[in-house]
Amino acid sequence: MPIVRMVAALALMIIVRPALAGDKYSCKAEAQACLDEMTAKLKNRGWVGIEMDVDEKTHLMSVKRVVEDSPAQAAGLKSGDVLVALNGVKLTEENEIQLSKAKETMVPGVTVTYTISRAGKDQQVPVKLGELPPQVLYQWIGQHMLEHHARVQLAAKTQDKDKDKK
Repeated sequence: MPIVRMVAALALMIIVRPALAGDKYSCKAEAQACLDEMTAKLKNRGWVGIEMDVDEKTHLMSVKRVVEDSPAQAAGLKSGDVLVALNGVKLTEENEIQLSKAKETMVPGVTVTYTISRAGKDQQVPVKLGELPPQVLYQWIGQHMLEHHARVQLAAKTQDKDKDKK
């Protein structure tokens, strides 16, 4: 289970929208098309390297763990930091469109600036994005396939069995 949470948290940092949009995201593509599209898009996505917690009530994201030898560690992010904004855009559902646009520019080598709250004080932390490690890429895609495609296939099989019983 810790791997699942880490993968989800890493995804939240790079693809901010799902963290803010709740369960609005739904993959409509066929499994193979989705796999191909995700691989192509994520292959060139920048990586921060943190595990996060999202507060259910406030939707604030806080750093739970910084991955060793990651861009986050090099930038000085620490466990307990609360993420407030990305490149000056507050991390709120109201800013979903701006944040979605920002993720398109988040490629390896680009520096993004997180506004964090640490010990009650806001500060700016520039993070030079790294390349997404292959094992993280595979975990993100695998998790997505399990959550969005295996569930659909299982539901379809269950419906077929129900029809057969009638």
